[in-house]
Amino acid sequence: MPAPVKNWTFTTYTIAAFACSGLTVLLLIVNAVTANQYLSFLLPVAVVVLVIGGILSVRARLLRYRERDITKN
Repeated sequence: MPAPVKNWTFTTYTIAAFACSGLTVLLLIVNAVTANQYLSFLLPVAVVVLVIGGILSVRARLLRYRERDITKN
């Protein structure tokens, strides 16, 4: 039987969002260094990774708000 999946914490979401943002910047730098040689591949991948990072950032923020509401009650 597989081990149960642990829920992500605020810190986990934040680190994952930061890593996605860093990967996006890295892909854009590689695109600039290669003089747009791989533009048709790198740009869509960078956009997808940036969207994923944004989604993770929103999830982290919502989790933080939920944690603050629970502690106030």
